[in-house]
Parts: sequence; structure tokens; C-alpha cells
Amino acid sequence: MPFGCKVSRIEAQALAAAVSLPERPVPEDADVVVLHGCAVTDRAERDQRRFLRRIRRENARAMLVVTGCLGERDPEALARLPEVDLVVGTSRLPELTRLLEERDAGLLPGKVVPAAAGGSSDVFAATFPDAERTRAFLKIQDGCERRCAFCIVPSLRGAERSADASLVEREIRRLGEAGVAEVVLAGVHLANFGKERGTDLLGLLSALESDSPGCRLRLSSLEPMEAGEALVDFVATSRTVVPHLHLPLQSGAGAVLRRMRRGITPERFRRLALRAAGANSRLHLATDLIAGFPGETDAEFEETVRLVEELPFASLHVFPFSPRRGTRGAELHASHPVPAATVTRRATRLRRLGEEKARAFRRAASGSVADAVVLRGGLALTDHYLEATLPAPLPAGTRLVVRLSAAGPSAVLTAVPAVEAGSIPPP
Repeated sequence: MPFGCKVSRIEAQALAAAVSLPERPVPEDADVVVLHGCAVTDRAERDQRRFLRRIRRENARAMLVVTGCLGERDPEALARLPEVDLVVGTSRLPELTRLLEERDAGLLPGKVVPAAAGGSSDVFAATFPDAERTRAFLKIQDGCERRCAFCIVPSLRGAERSADASLVEREIRRLGEAGVAEVVLAGVHLANFGKERGTDLLGLLSALESDSPGCRLRLSSLEPMEAGEALVDFVATSRTVVPHLHLPLQSGAGAVLRRMRRGITPERFRRLALRAAGANSRLHLATDLIAGFPGETDAEFEETVRLVEELPFASLHVFPFSPRRGTRGAELHASHPVPAATVTRRATRLRRLGEEKARAFRRAASGSVADAVVLRGGLALTDHYLEATLPAPLPAGTRLVVRLSAAGPSAVLTAVPAVEAGSIPPP
């Protein structure tokens, strides 16, 4: 069972395929249940501990294994839980079948199998597309060496490591040849892909642009501090990489960004965002925002609101600040907390603003054509990350050009297959 971010889910799906375990749901007669957990917030940990108790009640005889960031956070504490049989460090996941056999044979000295020196799991991990060949996800980078004040991930994932670019390119081409319509590249710090190898993400994408792999590519979240103008320009104008950029901002106030240790200013983010939108008006620009970071004043929050109103965002991911033990943010929260009611009110306001931005983006897309991939359930996912309902069912995984139409106050989209000769206009 996977919890957490896209990288965690990719790892869980790859693990399930490697050891022939269903990803979900948990069968009542399961012999082994593996929870690939998340540790990004205290609340996530609490939720997953409740889940462990429920799984134990429902699967009294199953061996219950915990992996992922949850297993890295405090493995000894997890091992003391009566529900847990084994805690496996993420870098040991390729050995899971052998470890389970050794545990059954009484050969393991305890309930914790720590991570091997050097960090987490194999860098390269893939979700294997289903028979309908809709989308595939590739984890090509792991680790983060930034020290953002709110984030515990660097201490769990270790140093930055990247897959070999030639291996990634070959796998993308293999997936394209197999009929997969879209491949999503993911990493803990994807913008720094290849840094320790003397390569970079732009080089990988340029190679794929010059000789199309037969599928479209989508990038997961990119830290704006490292993404830079060249990569943003490439994504905005590429024929292979879809026009979709997720650049986490977190706050629009310079003072808050400094307390967060983000390494970027609102001015620099503004220039990057406007540059991307100026290069391609169809580009879907998304961001993350944290409401109520310790010490955030009303005036600082209003700076965030003004910046968000100014920039052409298509979607916002808003999170109320949650102190994470072991981070600088938790220390700041102890001395300068923002009242919980204020945090909730600010998060609600940002989410409403995000809804307005999303509706405006959908309305702007109405009447235009887009490259789309058919998903299950009669939906199409466009290149610029909009979901639209198809008037008639088509096989999942079909890639086609559609014409979009928005209707009603919420600007709900429908997608009608366009004339066969239709094509997506250049940026």
C-alpha cells in the first residue's frame, strides 16, 4: 500500500510488480502486507499508524512490513509497535523477497533491517503501465540536499543521486515503442537530475526532442531555484515535453521565504513564471503554497495573495503549515506560532483563489484544440493538464487531438475528437 508523494507511489508500484504483490486493496487472506509509508508530516504518520492497526485487525495472520520514508524516520519506534513485524530500509527493497524468507526462517536478528549506507532505494524505478497503456511513471532521481525549514525529506532520502541518462532515455523509448502514450518523469529533486554525474535534465530532454520517443513527456515538480530559464524555455516550447510546469513557490513574501530557507525571492520567481507564460500561453503553471508558516504576518500573507493574483497560475496546491519534528520550522513554530484558526482561514482563502485561477484557465482553453490521452472512466487528459469528459467512450491509452468546450459556472470541460488532420498549434 503506497502513501505520500508521486516518488513514493512509483517506488511502491515498482516494488509490487517486482515481488508479485497487488498494490491495493489488501486481500483479507494476505500472507504479507507491505506499507510503503510517508513521513512528510506528523499527521501523515498518525494516519498511517491508525492504518497499521486497522490492517492488523483485518489481517491478523499476515506479516506486516513497513518501508519507505515512514520506515526511515524512526524504525526502532515502529518496530516496537505490536502490529509491525518488520521495518525495512528503503535501499533494501530490492532484497525484500530474500528478507521475508530469512525472517520466516528466523535468520534476522531483529525487526529492523536498516537502510544500506548511501541512502534510499535504487534511483531508477518505474511504474509498469497496465494493459491499456495509458501513462507510465519513471523515478529518475532521488535525494535532496536543500534544507528548507519546513521539510524533513532530506534527512530521510539522503544525498542527491540520479539514474544514468542513457538508461533513462532507453527506457522512455522502450515505453514509447510499446504504445505508452505519456511518460511522467519524477524525482525528489528532479531539477537537479544528473548534477552529480556531470549531466542535466535539459540534456536528457534535448536528446529526446531531437529524436522523438513516440510518446509525450511530462515533468513532475521542479524546484524553481534550480530549474532556471533554459529549462523553463525548453518546456514552454517543446514538441515532446508537454506545456506543464509545477514550480513550488511556498510563499510570496520575501521575509517568509528567507525564514523557510528557500533560496529564491518573489522577484526571481515572478520573472521565471512570466517568462514561461510569455513563451506559451497554453502552458499550465502550477505551484505549491504553505499557509501560516511560523511568524507569517497578515501583511506577509497579503504579499502572497497579491503575487498569486498577478501570476498566470492554472492550479494551486495549498497546504496549511504543519510543524515537523526535527526541522527548523518546528523550532520556529514553538516560538512564533500562527494561530490554528488563522492558518485555516488563510489556507481557505488561497484555495478559493486557486479555484478561480483554475476556472479561468479552463475557460481560456474553451474552443481550442489539445493533444489528449484517454484515461479510464471516459476522461481525456490534455497536454496542458486539463481533464475533460469525452462524449463517447474510447479505448484508454488512445492519443488524439480534441477540441475543448467549457460550460457552466464551473467551466466543466468536454473534449470532442477533432478532425483527423488537426494538430496542436505551435507555442
